[in-house]
Amino acid sequence: MKLLSVKEISALIQAKPSTIYQWAELGQIPCFKINGLLRFEEREILDWLKDQKRVYNTGRAGRGPGKEV
Repeated sequence: MKLLSVKEISALIQAKPSTIYQWAELGQIPCFKINGLLRFEEREILDWLKDQKRVYNTGRAGRGPGKEV
């Protein structure tokens, strides 16, 4: 099990650390605390990222419903 810090998660998903803290507080990202510090299990984060993918219909020519963007 590899544990990641807020800084590492922030770099991985290109989001501000404040956003990561907010998501953690709201229970929107899998995490836990060790001695008061947020930590993230790498495998859980990678699985969470896969679950965050969405299929969008952009309305542009050549892209119909159900096409991945």
